[in-house]
Amino acid sequence: MFSYSGDPSNSQLDECRFLLGDTDASEPILQDEEIEYIIATYGSNVNTMRYNLFLQASTIFARAIKRSLGPQSEDPTSRLNFFKSQMEHYKAQLVTGGLPTIHYAYPKTFRKGMHSNPPWPEPRGGKYVR
Repeated sequence: MFSYSGDPSNSQLDECRFLLGDTDASEPILQDEEIEYIIATYGSNVNTMRYNLFLQASTIFARAIKRSLGPQSEDPTSRLNFFKSQMEHYKAQLVTGGLPTIHYAYPKTFRKGMHSNPPWPEPRGGKYVR
């Protein structure tokens, strides 16, 4: 079965279809049940879910062959490369844990040369004198 409401914020299924570009009912990439399985299995981690979603789409296009009939031809290679690049992007997110880049809102407290303090005077009688 295939369904898409046209609003990715409507459901996770619609969001997945939107991310895949799988919004044409006449040429579906994945069925609803396949996407729902990925959501149920990996939905607790968005990056893992998206990685597996693009992995499945890559697998489908990896099996497709280049076809030509006269001047017309179909080559699934560019679509396969797109899905593979998206899959690698989310795989990288898994490796880094999807940690956000830290942006500090405070002024810098360290500056160049701040540890270049003059040496302490020699101790007199076992104590340092300032």
